[in-house]
Amino acid sequence: MPKTETIKNQYDSPFPPMDKYVSKYFKHLGNIQETGTDIIRAFSTKNISEIEMAIRNLANSIKNHIFLIGMGCVIIDREALYVDAGYRSYLEYANHLYEETGLSPQSISAMKIIMERFLDYGSELRKHGFSLEQNSNKLLYLENALENHADRSEVFKHITNDTFRDFQAYARSPNLKKPPAKPLPKIKIINGKITVAGKKYEELSDKLKQTVEKDFSDVFGIRYLGNEPVITQAYDEREAKALKKGIDSLLKTMRAKR
Repeated sequence: MPKTETIKNQYDSPFPPMDKYVSKYFKHLGNIQETGTDIIRAFSTKNISEIEMAIRNLANSIKNHIFLIGMGCVIIDREALYVDAGYRSYLEYANHLYEETGLSPQSISAMKIIMERFLDYGSELRKHGFSLEQNSNKLLYLENALENHADRSEVFKHITNDTFRDFQAYARSPNLKKPPAKPLPKIKIINGKITVAGKKYEELSDKLKQTVEKDFSDVFGIRYLGNEPVITQAYDEREAKALKKGIDSLLKTMRAKR
């Protein structure tokens, strides 16, 4: 194994990180002693061969660095680096990674999920004093807890303070006070006419009519061009715009490499 040197926590530094790519993934890991400059250097190359070699070295070490292996997998997935290695999807690449590292699919999957949750919910976890090294396995159940409990603040208090077994039970137990989810409106086409939640199109509000028209227009406009639409969820319009901007940037990068 190359010599590992503990890096300075860039997130807590009074100076902004020089590299946004490195900071996006490593700003939370400054206090983890296994995060060495050699790992940062390999992961920050955006070169899948370099990252894969670092993951193999980590997998072969005695410590079996779960956080850094998970981080490497997140980077490969979110930056779509598997495309550079000739794979069509992260899951297809992951099958290759299992063989290269000797780690089980379950282990690598768990490592990746832990780091995805740590990155996605980092601000709320830090706010409640969450420690990755002491609580990492609880992150596997974080989204279950958020689905089953309406009070997000309480969920993050539990994941920080509960034992692993207590949080696992809490995450799996639905909060009976939580209001039931609204059923999705059924959209049907009967005799060439659209109905939404049992209402005919002409009976819908003007706002809902505009939404239906826009959604149909967007989806079929994409298909008309021979492309494939992708639909995902965003909490609000602001988040949707930011998500679209990120996807457009990612597509440009992927297509430039073909």
